[in-house]
Amino acid sequence: MLIIGLGMLLPIPVMGKVFLAAKEDVLPTLPTGPPALLAAQAIPNWLTPFENWVQNGMASESMPGYALAVVEGKKILLAKGYGLRDVAAKKPVTTDTLFHIASVNKPMTGMMIATMVDDGLFDFDTPVINYAPEFSLSDPEATEQITVRHLLSMRAGIPVEAEDNLPHEPSPQDVFDEVSQVPILGMPGEQFEYSNVSAAIAGWVGVLAAGGDYDDLFKEYGIEFGERVLTPIGMTTSTIYASEAQSNPNMSKSYKKRRKRIVLHKSYDFDGDGLAPSGILKSNVVEMSLFVSAELGRGIAPNGTRVVSEQNLTETWITYLDHYGMGWDNIEHRDVTVIWHTGAYDEFTSVIGFLPDLNYGFVILANCDLCDYKGANVTGNAHTAIIDHILDY
Repeated sequence: MLIIGLGMLLPIPVMGKVFLAAKEDVLPTLPTGPPALLAAQAIPNWLTPFENWVQNGMASESMPGYALAVVEGKKILLAKGYGLRDVAAKKPVTTDTLFHIASVNKPMTGMMIATMVDDGLFDFDTPVINYAPEFSLSDPEATEQITVRHLLSMRAGIPVEAEDNLPHEPSPQDVFDEVSQVPILGMPGEQFEYSNVSAAIAGWVGVLAAGGDYDDLFKEYGIEFGERVLTPIGMTTSTIYASEAQSNPNMSKSYKKRRKRIVLHKSYDFDGDGLAPSGILKSNVVEMSLFVSAELGRGIAPNGTRVVSEQNLTETWITYLDHYGMGWDNIEHRDVTVIWHTGAYDEFTSVIGFLPDLNYGFVILANCDLCDYKGANVTGNAHTAIIDHILDY
């Protein structure tokens, strides 16, 4: 079996032996980063078996590289990189490696919106046109009714086809234009339809409510998102800009499966993306674990900063149709609540989640979108697997 990267062929062992010398048959485990990142306390019995489950699953998926973090409250129990961020150059994944987090951005936009509700700019149930007159749907009655709660919870009536109709590299204005003419599925609140367009519009109208310029929404989103979410949490290297991420030597390349080979993917990420609030951020496993800890802290980041009120943050956890809240999936598994979200974009894949009653959370970021479909699909099953490991070990 061969792997192609950056124009050259590299051998890859079979039978789960991924990117290693023949004498090894597990993914390389890299240093965990500065000791300050790790909790100075006993490691729970389930943590190593859970890490092994992730490693074995990623090996079965022929994953080039990934990173894993597990947190308890504001403490990072585990933060590691595995495999390679650049296969041809043999550069390893570390805890500083940036990955595109894709739709994991949605709950982060939800947190940003919650801070705006804190500031009194609008309420979750205020009609959007009251503070964003640039917005309209194809149905005038629906336009009068729709709220940011409908948009974030995927109950706005906006069909998946709206995204398909967008031009290549759409602007925020293209997204507004499309939702103003695409036929809706039903009145707001009536039907669930997972929609990147719906979540993006939520972010854009939030920026407008904060006084943002309609003609420069991407930049304005970056400012609001940075000031309200990234900076107070301490996510200092995370960025919404593709140009900034791609110039960072720690940015991972991404890969895709083509027949029996894993090949380098040519990124289609770009600055100014009209769907940005739905899934634009590039971040590393440590900084994403800080975000998960802020959720577990009910709005208080590990550094002690109150980012958002508990009342409005936990409002985003409440589910409506299809177990979906305002940017979060929320289910019970073995009587344990798990709040989580996956992401896949530009051949990256990711999953984050937390167990509010048990005070644990996790982050998995990877640089190939399901390289081997015969694998265990770690990103799709991690939210229940972590519960199984906690209860069974």
